[in-house]
Amino acid sequence: MSACAIVMRRVRSVSRSSMWAMAWALGGCLGSAAPACADVLPRLPALALKADQVTVSGLSSGAYMAGQFGVAYSASLSGAAVLAGGPYGCSRGSVSTAMLACSCPAQKPFLLSLLQAFPGMGCTAFSPEVYNVFSERAVQNNRGAIDDTAQLQRHRIYLLSGGQDHVVDRKLVSAAELLYRHLGVPAAQIHHEDIPGAGHAFPSLQATAACGVTQPPFLNQCQVDTAGDLLKWLYPDLASVTPATDDGAAFYQFSQRPYAGAGFTGLDTTGWVYVPAACKVAGAGCRLHVAFHGCEQGQSFRLEGQGAPYGLHFVKGAGYNRWAEAGRLVVLYPQVKPSTRGNLLEPYQFNPKGCWDFWGYTEKYAAAHGTSPDFAKRSAPQMRAVKAMIDELLAAP
Repeated sequence: MSACAIVMRRVRSVSRSSMWAMAWALGGCLGSAAPACADVLPRLPALALKADQVTVSGLSSGAYMAGQFGVAYSASLSGAAVLAGGPYGCSRGSVSTAMLACSCPAQKPFLLSLLQAFPGMGCTAFSPEVYNVFSERAVQNNRGAIDDTAQLQRHRIYLLSGGQDHVVDRKLVSAAELLYRHLGVPAAQIHHEDIPGAGHAFPSLQATAACGVTQPPFLNQCQVDTAGDLLKWLYPDLASVTPATDDGAAFYQFSQRPYAGAGFTGLDTTGWVYVPAACKVAGAGCRLHVAFHGCEQGQSFRLEGQGAPYGLHFVKGAGYNRWAEAGRLVVLYPQVKPSTRGNLLEPYQFNPKGCWDFWGYTEKYAAAHGTSPDFAKRSAPQMRAVKAMIDELLAAP
């Protein structure tokens, strides 16, 4: 029996506060991806983080999740970064709209490839004004199921688009910007970074892939520190901070099961959290950032023809943790896993790329609620689960 397995057996018999004291002391074990350590931490710690300085960000489907989470829970956040993602409620509960109008798959199914040959068929990017009509309608019809959008007026918003991104067209990112402006976010609080040579990926100084490619793990070298740039925009005081070396003992794997609730959520069994040493003492005045991975970036995604799961490419390679260490930030990395229980015609539970839900695969009849999409409400399974994770980290011990 491994040392971690012995600890797991003992942990179940101690109090929660004692358990976390042991957890911090076992950072080396918890920071690994070894299966024996996978459920050492059955819950997130209560760290009394600053409740008025919680922000979110994400790439691609994670960008859609960051954007819809930021609108639905605007009273609980102070900002959001949408990287290669479109506006709130874009898909209107339709997987075909999600694939053809809100994105365009990098690896296209055979039928979609055929449709692309015909004018007006296949993937189409509309003007930002067209997208805005649908998004504002979704916001209006979801009132009562989301926070008062007046709360967005104090948010800081960071947007990223790439000139070589053929998965999420620039027009979609511009549509997200237009919606934020229409919802009252002052122009001075919105930053839209456009990188002409960037493909569909997260630009990271730790990446080695060329800037213009679009391929797993969707971490590209564009000589840009996007994680640092977006965090400095969301937390202006970080502009004077020098990023530090991330600490391997600051990574903790935790069970997502206590937050998932009943029914299908698409969540993986575990997620990750980066807790700098300075933030391990409750009341240390640290802040919280939530980073949503994109499609094909979750820890359990498997590349075709390769047996090993994808692991921690995004969690450790996007570049957030250097800034977290220096800026007293806790970074939460919730995880979604792939699912092929459904299909394109019956999309309930169909999520083969491990994307966050921005078209309704967590509900049986999403398209029936197209003008008031359930996946973008506070009560949506993934939204509710992540909010519960946040609340746990904000709570006093």
